[in-house]
Amino acid sequence: MRKFLDFKFEKENYIALGALLVSIIFIKIFNLESIEENSFLENMQLLALFGGFVATLKTKNYKTFFTFLALVLILMFAREISYGRVFIDENVINFNKKLCHIIVGIYIGLSVLYALIKKIWVDIISIIKNIKFPFWTFFASFGCVLVQILSEKYLHNTCIEETAEFMLYCLILSLILIYRKK
Repeated sequence: MRKFLDFKFEKENYIALGALLVSIIFIKIFNLESIEENSFLENMQLLALFGGFVATLKTKNYKTFFTFLALVLILMFAREISYGRVFIDENVINFNKKLCHIIVGIYIGLSVLYALIKKIWVDIISIIKNIKFPFWTFFASFGCVLVQILSEKYLHNTCIEETAEFMLYCLILSLILIYRKK
């Protein structure tokens, strides 16, 4: 088991811990009970996703895998800005959701096609063989996803939800940096 799992706490994980600390301080200082759209915390999420995107582009090994990951991060970034709706005054322009779903579907299809044509599984198999699985980073990522879903669905607490989402994006950035380094 130790051959495939790395139980060491990676220094890149301090990015997510810092994100948690910044979020808590921000929420406490401004005495927030909810996080609004386009708020500071949501913009920090975009920064974490953008950082992950830049890190994927700077990676020299496993190009197919990291390019596909960059495509996924672009989609996540677009989702965070509601596919551009945050920039549109809805009183002036009626955002066509059906068209947006079609464009997103085409983008996802082309991204998957890219992964299949470039044989992404070769990179994935090589990564699994050559790099230990950073257990604590994935464990924390899973915990953030769980907290985000539970806080949205049952607690209806946007502070917890957005903080968990911010941490998750920072953990994704950490994972990219960990795999890029190794």
